[in-house]
Amino acid sequence: MMTIDHRSRAFAALLFTMFIWGSAAVFLRKMALELAPENSLALRYALLAAIFIPALAITKGWRIRREDWPRFLVTGLVGMMGYNWFVNEGFARVAAGLGTVVTMVEPIIIALLAWAFLREKLTGSLFIGLAVSLGGALVLFWPDIVKSTATPVDWWGIFCLLAACICWAIYTIAAKPLLAPYGSFNVTAWTMLLSAPVLIGLASKPVPQLFAELTLPQWGELLYLVMFNALLGTLLWNYGTRHLAGALVGSFLYLIPVIAVACGALILHEPVTFHLVAGGLLMLAGVAIAQFGPAFTRPKASHAQ
Repeated sequence: MMTIDHRSRAFAALLFTMFIWGSAAVFLRKMALELAPENSLALRYALLAAIFIPALAITKGWRIRREDWPRFLVTGLVGMMGYNWFVNEGFARVAAGLGTVVTMVEPIIIALLAWAFLREKLTGSLFIGLAVSLGGALVLFWPDIVKSTATPVDWWGIFCLLAACICWAIYTIAAKPLLAPYGSFNVTAWTMLLSAPVLIGLASKPVPQLFAELTLPQWGELLYLVMFNALLGTLLWNYGTRHLAGALVGSFLYLIPVIAVACGALILHEPVTFHLVAGGLLMLAGVAIAQFGPAFTRPKASHAQ
């Protein structure tokens, strides 16, 4: 019963995380355009550091066993920092539609790394679900992809987006063994703190000056991105990672573009098109197949006593 309870909570946590990350896309784009991507990142990680340093001191979460430091360093510097740098560089060079489709290989990379390093079982329904969702992403963003072919493809941007996928897959798989002994909060705190100095150092202006130049709406957007998108979202992601297989966790990422596009239609009154509906339904179907496919194919238990 306890296992089922944790699995249900992990499922709910990941669904809420996808809603946060999907709905935050508009704020991420807006702040990146207004402040420059590197400055937006620096502000977010400066605030996160200000939150995590005293929190770890109060909870004594700064105690890390010596043998776990290499895994923390890989998770923070390669996973968290690498993802943030590469994804910002990639989307600065590649059109949003094409870029989003490229990043949709991320769940497949997570599944393969989970199989290679954690010896998690891969099922046929998982790969069918991932393939259906990837097809849905192509349908969803097909008009944007067609438009982007009018200009030459920036292959460095494509490489950066693929590298971002690999970095987040590394984060997900490398962090998984740390979650049981240290908990979701400590793992989230340390991985972000390890990446913070580099990300803050990439800012084009001094961080105090960037804070002083923020408008009131930008402060609201920044606080949402810090408290919900970064802090709560990563905490819930790590909770889901702890209690579910890495490959299944990765399949939830296909919900992000569906939620982001739906929010654009509901909040910004963007037009609802055939590609939006068909692609969104395919991506949702793919996630359902990946998550629940084994339940449909598993032999039913006999009721005979």
